[in-house]
Amino acid sequence: MIEIFTGYFGSGKTEIALNRAVSLTAAGQRVHVVDLDIVKPYFRSREARAFLAEAGVDLIMPNGDWEDADLPVVSPRVLGALTSAEGEVLIDVGGDAAGALALAAFAPILHKRGYRMFLVINPYRPFAGDAAGLQALRLEIEHASQLRIDGIVSNPNLGEKTEWEDLLAGYAQVNAMARGLDLPVLMTGVTERWAERLERELAERAGWSQGERPAGPRQRVRNYLLPPWESEEGQVNRIGPPFH
Repeated sequence: MIEIFTGYFGSGKTEIALNRAVSLTAAGQRVHVVDLDIVKPYFRSREARAFLAEAGVDLIMPNGDWEDADLPVVSPRVLGALTSAEGEVLIDVGGDAAGALALAAFAPILHKRGYRMFLVINPYRPFAGDAAGLQALRLEIEHASQLRIDGIVSNPNLGEKTEWEDLLAGYAQVNAMARGLDLPVLMTGVTERWAERLERELAERAGWSQGERPAGPRQRVRNYLLPPWESEEGQVNRIGPPFH
């Protein structure tokens, strides 16, 4: 199965894809990350290429002079990964119609091989709270990519400032958004700081309402990416050992 992650800029879709790749690799699976994000010049999977290589994740991206281009440059390796790569294939794609166009060329292959496309929602980012805007985004992505969005990744966070109350309120907000879109929440992101507490609360607390309970499997999220203006060498770099 191929997994595709899309969403508004700032939703955390790339962080979700990177963390999922590292988690699957740590569990013994072979993982390929395809960077098809042509929309933004930073916060892309390729910015963590050195770390991904160290973690054992195969990153497929534009090569050489084109690797930092904000252009629709697609490596020939993408076709090979989508048709015959063994293991898990995760695709990080731009979060609007222009970004989704990069997927359209591969739509027949994806339909044949099988895929799931996730819309990553962070309710604390601009535009995410606008139900009409989310529905318009969904339709734009589906039309441009010629693929369907299967469900939501709930990813409420404020980076390192995320508090426990932010997490719980955010899950409830995304659950409501998912109902409005008539899409299931298929995965829940949890900031690494609160991951263990969430598991304890889910095991011990019986009073979770359906509207507030985080749905689907949970993915711990460590922030691997920093904007260039916050890193020492002008390049995104927050590297640490993968968690288990």
